[in-house]
Parts: sequence; structure tokens; C-alpha cells
Amino acid sequence: MSSDFAIKIENLSKCYHIYDRPVDRLLQMVFRGKRRYFREFWAVHGVSFTVEKGKTVAIIGRNGAGKSTLLQMICGTLNPTEGRITVNGKVAALLELGAGFNPEFTGRENVYLSASLHGLTREQVDARYEAITTFAGIGDYVDQPVKTYSSGMFVRLAFAVIAHVDADILIVDEALSVGDAFFQQKCMRFLLDFKSNGGTLLFVSHDMGAVNALCESAVLLRREGSEYLYQTGTPKDIAMVYLRDLYSEKAAGHSEAIESVPSVEADGPSTTEVANGRGGRRRQYSLDSVPPVGYHASSFRREADSFGLGGANITSAFFRDVHGNAVSQFKSEDEISLVIRASVNKDMTFPAIGFVLKDKTGQTLIGESTDSYLRDQAIVAESGTEVEAAFKMTFPALIRGEYTIDVAFAEGPGSEHVQHHLMHDVIVLTALGTNLVHGKFGAPSLSVTFDIN
Repeated sequence: MSSDFAIKIENLSKCYHIYDRPVDRLLQMVFRGKRRYFREFWAVHGVSFTVEKGKTVAIIGRNGAGKSTLLQMICGTLNPTEGRITVNGKVAALLELGAGFNPEFTGRENVYLSASLHGLTREQVDARYEAITTFAGIGDYVDQPVKTYSSGMFVRLAFAVIAHVDADILIVDEALSVGDAFFQQKCMRFLLDFKSNGGTLLFVSHDMGAVNALCESAVLLRREGSEYLYQTGTPKDIAMVYLRDLYSEKAAGHSEAIESVPSVEADGPSTTEVANGRGGRRRQYSLDSVPPVGYHASSFRREADSFGLGGANITSAFFRDVHGNAVSQFKSEDEISLVIRASVNKDMTFPAIGFVLKDKTGQTLIGESTDSYLRDQAIVAESGTEVEAAFKMTFPALIRGEYTIDVAFAEGPGSEHVQHHLMHDVIVLTALGTNLVHGKFGAPSLSVTFDIN
């Protein structure tokens, strides 16, 4: 078997027989194929592509395009009607909720059951059990039947298992969208480490931002009437086709949808009428400034995942307003400070404190450090002292969603620094009231005019 690929799909198809009446299924059995009492439905038809080792490939498409069916055939839980699948390496999969778990068993029992299905012996699971449950972070619920779990707890435990079975290939359906912001970031860090260590990842997503950020290639599954189509290419090209199809379908119902658009409220944008130079009038709508985005910040998580040499410990992080008060709610137009405090455990020169703001895919949106601005000053911190860094800013307008903040304490100038304490996801920042639809940021200090001439 060639070793230059992880997965090879050749002319893969899956057909289901659709019976209009229950009796038709019986008649089909009686006549043994001499007459047809069913309609064919091709969930997947004629798909071919190759996933190279160490690459990340996204499977995208509208609901009903056959994404989950394709993944199930690759995993071997569903037999194809036609075509061939060649897998070169050990596969671990996180598909729909419930796959591989017995709802009557406890979480502990299901860890052993699921891990054994991935080829681990009981001794190997014993050695990894603490790491699995720590990753899952569901506490004493691990000894409760999984039928009592929330969907988020279920995904936590299922992902924790596949993260510890030494797979060469990970196949993940959209199950990760169920977890909370902290767990999504933990999973993203694992997936990035898995990828950097040469692992192969195949996953389903409707998030084009994640596809563009994480993948080297993508496969689009789609239907046009009765015809089943697929397309492979770069994430950028495939995302463009996907969005074109998505918005083309919305445009088909535009005349009906436009009737439901609400009228402008009295306190909305101002309207003026001026001469248009042709004896008529033109209307101009204006907004002096775009409404600010509202934010809610969670409290500091002392139990957050962390690492470092221990020469200093970060003790808190919070937002502070211009009056010096700690706040959990503010707006994008407010002047706000992110404050990070730490205790120093050893004498050090060039101590530096920094933070990173990340989106849900783990991509860095903002990264700042005191070192960037105070590098030419010989700062000394003695053992036993307390230090505080405050980053004052007008916070940017972010699109609606959840963001997380990492904080760090390092020593040494620039790229020579050593990490004493880095904490992941110590604060979740939720963007609440926002008019933004696309992108990550809104333009700062924006005003809007709209003319109809």
C-alpha cells in the first residue's frame, strides 16, 4: 500500500431504497427483484478525492448533501453501494452524538468501551484514564449513566477518548459546535498540536472562517436538481462556490422575504430631502456613528489550563473602566483597560506580561505585551513583589459570538523570553448587541450615509 496518502476515495456512492408504502417493502421481497417497488435515493454519488498524510481537509455542503454519510463510509460504520475506500493509518472518529457509547453505561464504563473499539487494551486505558477524564472535565458525572448527560458533557467525554487513542487520522463531524467556549478552545489546541505532529484531519463544518484558517483543501458536496455533484479545491475557492450557492437560493425567495422587512423605527437613522439638480428630490439617510457593540466578560478562571517554569504566577485578570472600577459589561466605544496581575517568585530582569484575544477557532485577533513597548527599559522585579500590567484601549467592535483571552508572564527581551506562566482561556468575552454580520471586526469610528438620487 502506498504511504503518501491517508485516505483515498474512488467513485464512492451510497444508494438507499425509498418505499412509499410499508407493503411495497414486502412486495419487493416476494418478487425478488423482478419488479421494482422502490425509488432510488443516492445520498452520495460518484465522489473521488485523496487526503494526503498530515493534511487537514474540510467536507462542506448544505444540509442533506451527504456529508455525514460520506464520513460514516470512511469510518466503516456504513457500507458503500459502489466505489472503493482505502485508509492508510489508524482512524478515530467523532460523529453524531451516541456513536460508540452505551447510554445505560456510566461515563467511566463508556471510556473503556469506546477506547477498546479503537484498539486500546484495558491496561492502556488504565494508564490514560486520568488524562482522559481531566481533558473531559466533567468531574463526578463520569460515574453517572451517560443517558443523563447534556449534549455538551457527552461531546466532552467522546472527544477526550479519541484524543488519547494515538490515532493517525481524526474524523470529526459537527459535534464540536455543541461544547462551550472553553472546551472548544481546548479541542482546537489539541487539533492544532495533532496537525503539527503529522496527524491527518478530516472534518465537517459550515464555518467558512474555520475552513479557511485550518485547512489545506476542501471538498464541496452539492445537489442541482436530480444531479449529484462534488468539487475539490482550495478552501478559498470552495468557500466561494458554497456561499454563491447559498445566497443564490436565498435570492430565489427574495420577493417573498422583502415583504417581512420591518420599517425604520422613529429613533433610527435620520432622513433628509435635498434637491437633486433635476427639479426632483433625493433622500439621504445618515448615521453619525454606528451603534456600539455590547460586551460581557466572564470572571477570571483560576483553574484554566496553564504551563510555565513557575518563576511568577498570574493571580487575576479583569477589565477596568476609566474610574478604576472592575467591570464585566462595557461597550466598544468605551475606554477600557485589561488588567493582569501576578506574583513574582524569583528575581528577574525584563519581566513581561501579555495577552491574546482569540476567536472560536483559536485564531489570534489581538496580541499585545508590555515587552513590545518597554523593551528598552531595564525593568527588574524582585522575588515576593506583586506586579500589574494594564492595557488601556478603546475595544474594537467584534462580530456576535464568544471570544477567549489567554494571559502570560514571561522573562527576557523579545524572542529570547522564557515562559513562567501562560494561562489559556482565562476570560470569555461575549459580543452581545452588534449589527455586524461578516468578518471579525467593525471599522472604528464609523459613520454611514446612504443616498437615493
